[in-house]
Amino acid sequence: MVLLYREYGPAVYRRCLRLLRDREAARDATQEVFVKLLRDMGKLAARDTALPWIYRVATNHCLNLRRDVRRRGEQGEDALDLAPAAAAPYPAGRLAREVLARFDAQTQAVAVGVLVDGLEHEELASALGISRRTVHRKLARFLEGARQLLAGGEP
Repeated sequence: MVLLYREYGPAVYRRCLRLLRDREAARDATQEVFVKLLRDMGKLAARDTALPWIYRVATNHCLNLRRDVRRRGEQGEDALDLAPAAAAPYPAGRLAREVLARFDAQTQAVAVGVLVDGLEHEELASALGISRRTVHRKLARFLEGARQLLAGGEP
């Protein structure tokens, strides 16, 4: 596990920091991800490459943390600040959170991976353990649902 942490720890931390936008929370999340990996070491050993699975665990963990914070109504840094709050009457980060909240965790991971992190569909599919077609389909549904929400309807 120490070797995995040395090799993948920085990538996991960067992913957590990107999603949580808080250094301390990202450090905590990185540790929690590796604790989860320790518990599921058998699943890790059965994989050809560890990084996609570790990346998926980190992404899902951070999205769950964000969802839990939102449910409890706690305030925190916004991982999706796409524009300064003063630029629009409705802060972009808040709008992004509300739109994302309408979708399941996997669709959220796809949207964040492609639109925020700039990952290619193939790369994201590998990291999430889904097909490239599923990434494309979930992104298309997310974009259509977001357009409907922004137009004042329901997805």
